[in-house]
Formats: sequence, C-alpha cells, structure tokens
Amino acid sequence: MTEFAQDTLKNNIDQPGTPAVLRWMPGAFLIAAVVTGAALTLTSKGARDFPKDQEVVTGKWAHTYETGLDAGVPFRDPAVKLWGTTNYRLFGEAREGALVGADGWLYTSEEFETTDTVTDAREVQKKLAFVREVRDALAAQGAHLIVAVIPAKTRVYPEHLGAYKVPAVKAALYEQFRESVTALGVPAPDLLQVLQQHKAQGNLFVRTDTHWTPLGAKIAADTLAKTVRETWPTLDLPEVSFETTSSAAPQKTGDLLRYLPLPAGEGPQAAEVHVPTTTQVGESGGGLLGDAEVSVTLVGTSYSAIKDWNFEGALKEALHTDVLNAADPGKGPVVPMRAYLKSQALKDAPPKLVIWEIPERFLRFQYPEESR
Repeated sequence: MTEFAQDTLKNNIDQPGTPAVLRWMPGAFLIAAVVTGAALTLTSKGARDFPKDQEVVTGKWAHTYETGLDAGVPFRDPAVKLWGTTNYRLFGEAREGALVGADGWLYTSEEFETTDTVTDAREVQKKLAFVREVRDALAAQGAHLIVAVIPAKTRVYPEHLGAYKVPAVKAALYEQFRESVTALGVPAPDLLQVLQQHKAQGNLFVRTDTHWTPLGAKIAADTLAKTVRETWPTLDLPEVSFETTSSAAPQKTGDLLRYLPLPAGEGPQAAEVHVPTTTQVGESGGGLLGDAEVSVTLVGTSYSAIKDWNFEGALKEALHTDVLNAADPGKGPVVPMRAYLKSQALKDAPPKLVIWEIPERFLRFQYPEESR
C-alpha cells in the first residue's frame, strides 16, 4: 500500500459521515489474518510432528522442529523472513541462538549463557573428574593424553561484540579449567594466548560461524605438536609426510546465519573460507605387513569433525604422522570420548597419543548422553 493510499483511507475513515463498518474493518482484517495463520500452522502436519532423540539444551530439538514446519506450514518461509527482517531492522537482533555483534560478526548465544555460579561450577568439576578418568583409562592402554581447550570466540574476538558483554562470571573460566587439567598431569597448552598472538595473520574464527577457521585450527595444531615434542621427547610416532593445499575458490560458510532469515543481500553476509586439503606424500612408516600404523587418535566435537576446518589434516602435517579422527559433531566433548573408550578401535590398536579437543563453550553444558 502506497503512502497516498494510506492517507486517503485514513481521511475517509476519520470523516464523520464514514459508515461505522469502515472504522473496525482494518482491525477485523488483522485479527482474521492472525487467526487464519495460526489455524493453518496448528493444523498442519509439520506442527504435530515432534522430533525424537534430539538435544533440547543445544537447540537441536528446536531447529529440527522448525525444519519440520518448513514443509508442512503454508506461507511459513515468507512469514519467517518477514519477521526476521522486521526484528533485524527494528532491533538489530537475530533469532534466539545467536547474537549480532559489530562489523558483520555473529556469536552463538551459548558463549553468553550461565545458569548460576554453583551449578556451572559443579558441571565444570564433573568435566574435570572425567578428564582424570580418561587419563587413567588411556594410561592403562599405554597411551598419553593431551587436551586442546578451545577458547570461546568471544574471548578471542571481544572487539566485535558491539553492545553485548560476556557475563563477568565467565571471565576466568578458560584459564581455570586449563590450569586444572594441567594440574592433573595432562598437558593443555594455552591456545588462547597463541591465537591472540596470531590475529594479525587473518581471521582465526569464522565471522558468521560458530567455529574456527582453517588458520585457527592450524595454529592450534602447530602448538599441540610443539607441546607433544617437548613433553614426550622420546615418543616414537611412525613418520609420515603430509602436505596441505587450499581450494582456489573460496567457499561461503556461516552456521549462525540460519538465525537471521533475511532477504538476500541484507544483514551480515556469509564469510568466505578457502578450504584446505591435506594429503600424504611419499611412503608411510608402515608395519611389518606394510599396513600404515596410526599411533595418534583425535577425539572431539565439530571443531575436529568438520572437514572444512582441516584440524585433522593440520595435526597430521604438524606431527608428521597419521591421525585417526574419532570426533563426533553435535554431542559435546564427553560423549565422543566415552564412545572411543568403549570402542573396538581402542582395544584392537591402542594409540600412543590421544588428542582430546574440548571447546570452552561446552564446559557448562551436560548432554543427556553423558550420563549413560
């Protein structure tokens, strides 16, 4: 409706001689539109299909339910985009799950959330108790453990937070957890300090994504490899050479953009990443029968499992040896480790070294599978 039409309608309604029906017609239309939309939504198949076996705490349940609505609710996509556009234009906000910082940066809301200091501290202590359990279980198999505590994106890039502030109660979380792990006799190099020192080289976290960039993953891998050599100088790993190349064309990425259902060209644009690929060069240090020995296992979350970040490849190149990747995305750091400790792979071929990647943002969360 044009401004002229709006003015014309307003003038006609305000005239004393205007029929009464025209005075309440706009309101009635609005109510009818809302009721019709609600009826279409609630009676659709997508609205009645509730997801099973999905984690509520991480937002997966809500995301899966919303995805189900996509196919079942008429006019949902235009309505979601309209609301997302309105919310972003009026308030500069994303949907629940992400926060819009400055300079086109997005952050997961997980890095800002707290329950209370007692509950959060209790969960962190449970994580530390499990680190001790893992250390002992691996030692019984003759394997060393090193932990990679991945600092929060807000901690590495606080300058793009805009109007948001991380709760003060989280200020010491990263360092306290890292020092506690070290006190257990498990090396945990200070990746925060190293990443901060290398920020001038390029973005170490993806501007529109929850995760780090391939450059951030490589810097972490190089630091871990250096710590391994300093801590266990006689550790004999089968030597294998690797080299890494990056894709010529950049790839658009940004898992946090799903919380901003905006029309094309509006709001923060997807970050671009040159995806690296690591391949073996030359012959491997094979076993007696020529089979390649894999003496290092990587366990962790999506930071390790998503191929685009190439954390596994960067570790292979930095350690000069092959790496078995047992990471599992979407389950936090504890569940993949529990699964690995029970795996046939560990029983049949115990590694000499296990690298366990633990993101700071998961320290206060307990996944339902962790207690199984």
